[in-house]
Amino acid sequence: MRPTIPELRQWRPAAISAAGAAAQAASDLVDAATRRIVRAVDATTWSGVTAVAAERFVDDTDVRARQIRRMLVEIAEEAARAGADLARARAVVLGEVDGVIADGYAVTDDGHVTGRDGPDERSRTAEVRIRNGMNVIDAVDEHCGARIDELVAAIPGAAIPAGGAAEVTLPDGSTADADRVVTALTRMTPSTRREFLSRLAEEGRLRIAAADPGVVGNLDGIDFELRSAANDLAIRAALEIERLAGRADGVRARRLEDLLRPLADGRRRRFIAFDNARGHVIEMVGEVCADTRNAAVLVPGTGSGLDTIDQSFAAATELAHATGGPVFVYLDGDLPQTMGYEGLDDALGAGALAGSLAGPLGHALGAAAAVAESLDGSAADPRFAREMAPGLVGFAAELDAEIAERAPGAAVTVIGHSYGGSVVGSAEQLGLRADRVVYASSAGTGAFDGPWRNANPAVERYSLTAPGDPIQWVQALSGNPHGDDPDSAPGVFRMDTGFHAPGADGSRSPVAGVDGHGDYWRDPDSDAFRNIVRVVVGERPTGYIERQPDIGLRLPW
Repeated sequence: MRPTIPELRQWRPAAISAAGAAAQAASDLVDAATRRIVRAVDATTWSGVTAVAAERFVDDTDVRARQIRRMLVEIAEEAARAGADLARARAVVLGEVDGVIADGYAVTDDGHVTGRDGPDERSRTAEVRIRNGMNVIDAVDEHCGARIDELVAAIPGAAIPAGGAAEVTLPDGSTADADRVVTALTRMTPSTRREFLSRLAEEGRLRIAAADPGVVGNLDGIDFELRSAANDLAIRAALEIERLAGRADGVRARRLEDLLRPLADGRRRRFIAFDNARGHVIEMVGEVCADTRNAAVLVPGTGSGLDTIDQSFAAATELAHATGGPVFVYLDGDLPQTMGYEGLDDALGAGALAGSLAGPLGHALGAAAAVAESLDGSAADPRFAREMAPGLVGFAAELDAEIAERAPGAAVTVIGHSYGGSVVGSAEQLGLRADRVVYASSAGTGAFDGPWRNANPAVERYSLTAPGDPIQWVQALSGNPHGDDPDSAPGVFRMDTGFHAPGADGSRSPVAGVDGHGDYWRDPDSDAFRNIVRVVVGERPTGYIERQPDIGLRLPW
């Protein structure tokens, strides 16, 4: 399918690779289950006609299972190739689009480029590149889609699943098996999916979720209730895979058990996206309902992910309780897991030793290489923000659609903490729509070139940085890869960080220094946290009061 530029922004080629990973996991699951059946029958001492029939059935099942495993592996490999190819082509096209827009040109949904004074060499070159890239995407999509369809059709029993396919009654009264409905859904636009699903009975919707939880739970255009139900099934399947693989006591298995464990009030946790292979997740704390007046999206910072979601979940729970609205923990992408200084001393020592063998110049080059190695893949790298930003734009649009359907008029606040602020800023540069945006201890205003392009011209922007927070060294850095300092950016209201909640002796310590970078998320009675609450509920926060100086432009080395 040849998408438009807006549709391409919402495409998630990673979901195709994830589907391939799910096929590989399913292959492993079939293999483990079959081996358990074979071992169980081999361990019996019974004999007679029934035993012979059982052994024959197990033998036949083993043969069929091997065929299924082989086809699933081929599907996994094809999906991985398709996901990688489409991701590369998508990045090239959107990079060209964003670059030419940053230069002041306009790009239509179908890729036509014009300048302020009409066509010129720059617009013609960019348009050719965009159109060629779109042609490649169309060709790859059609070829890989057809190939995967062939492989699925070749799975033994795929046409007529054992026990019969789960039937779904369609809006026109006809029926179709759930697998085919899921396939049809993947070919619809998000708005068409939402409208189609709204006309299905609840039983049919749940059958669709059970048919392919990995797809249904992560597909834009599917309402959050159904995505949550599908992801509950996907988490349970992922946990079973961990157990069958002998990793029941591993970190991931324990985390999955936590996700499935009911909360203190008996409610289950709900997830709007889940990808076990990549460790990506979006958790919804609270719900969107008719009484909802505000919702917030929280993008955490360095070190956050599925296996470390507890702190983000706790902060979101406090924020949801204080604001009376749902809070979404957005971890649907890779965040850096290191700050960049970890192991720097060892790296510098090794680099200096190697460089000293080549004299002073070699020494300097060796030290520079050591620094580059330490920073690679760390919070200093803007790559993660650039890669996560398009997905955040798409999710914000999905949240808008959910609110329009269930809670018309509710306001959305998007909050980026630390590295998450760079993700949010980058999303704003790509056209994120929000009513309010908070840059909380943020690394910068965005990793792309060019200004914010929030789709809401009346968006309100706020920043929150404690005095002495080390993030100010990054904010003040000339050529900061994460953009400008949000505290001084035009149109941004800097909020007061104030003090922590009173201690046992009644005294209040300031939110400041290293701890001031994030401790306020664990202190709902702090002035910093209360100011974030005020923004989310639409009240005016208190402005910044300088009680001690910020870290200046002078770097610490």
